Amino acid sequence: MKIFIRADGGKDIGLGHVMRMLVLGTELKKNNEVIFICKNSLTGKYEAGIKKIKEYDFEVIRISETKYMSEIIEIQNKCSADLLITDSYDVDEEYFIKMKKYFKITGYVDDINKFKMDVNFIINQNINAFDLDYSKTVNINTKLFLGTKYCMLRDEFRKVSRNKFVNEDVNSILLTLGGMDNNYNTLTILEKIKNSNKDIYVVIGNAFPKELTEKTYSLAKYYNNIHICEDANMSGLMLKCDIAISACGSTLYELSAMRVPTIGIIVAENQECVAEKMANMGLIFDCFNIENIEKINLSELVSKLIEDKILRKRIIEKQKKIVDLHGVEKLSNEINEILNTL
Repeated sequence: MKIFIRADGGKDIGLGHVMRMLVLGTELKKNNEVIFICKNSLTGKYEAGIKKIKEYDFEVIRISETKYMSEIIEIQNKCSADLLITDSYDVDEEYFIKMKKYFKITGYVDDINKFKMDVNFIINQNINAFDLDYSKTVNINTKLFLGTKYCMLRDEFRKVSRNKFVNEDVNSILLTLGGMDNNYNTLTILEKIKNSNKDIYVVIGNAFPKELTEKTYSLAKYYNNIHICEDANMSGLMLKCDIAISACGSTLYELSAMRVPTIGIIVAENQECVAEKMANMGLIFDCFNIENIEKINLSELVSKLIEDKILRKRIIEKQKKIVDLHGVEKLSNEINEILNTL
């Protein structure tokens, strides 16, 4: 079967949509032809996402920013894909109605349940998925793949998760805010924790501004405990690090799988519900909005997490139970079953 995946990533929107679709696409590719459809821009704002997709050896078809619906239909008329999976916030009710006319099956990767979605299936891997009332926004026969049972973990985490050794004491801290950081939040946080006397591993995202990267390297020259990680092996870093400060996207599920107690930083509005639910359930130590960074005593929070062994163990015990390491395999099998009905 032929599958189109519609997703974008870049310096303004980050790489979250692309990364989770690469996980699903890689699994679906075992039994199907998978092609990505991505927006193109003269400013290059989507290039980081397209580059990442090509690194995984997927074909990419580029479409315009403005006439993307008509161009998808034009591509479909030539290629006759069986399934369109969309992972983008740049959609509305009209998009789903139009696409359904041209594809045998359509699916949407949702986080927020914002409007009516005329699709054959919905994927929401988030821990708060069951809190959203889909009865009013999908068809009665729409298949729902909800919750961390369908977590789209990269293969690198599935392979090494069980190798994680949990140290009694904290020796190292991971700082990761995703693929983009136009507001230089990484540097702001690093300034607040640089004197922690622990090794700090700082992840530089693919879509970080060049100036931010340079300033981070400059700071690291004066602090031997700061280690800069470009093109990072994230599973390797999570194996090494004892606690983390992380953006509240899909990385929180990776950190849970790797049993790393975390302080969550909400860097986008769509991360708020997931972060707060995980904090309330004791799956992360705490979370706060990046806009409140100057009001929060971050170094004190980090110190508390470092010093409280019982707290860290309690978080880890809960993390062990929440993420299904084989969620994407289950999801892919379910989608293949739908395709096999054609």
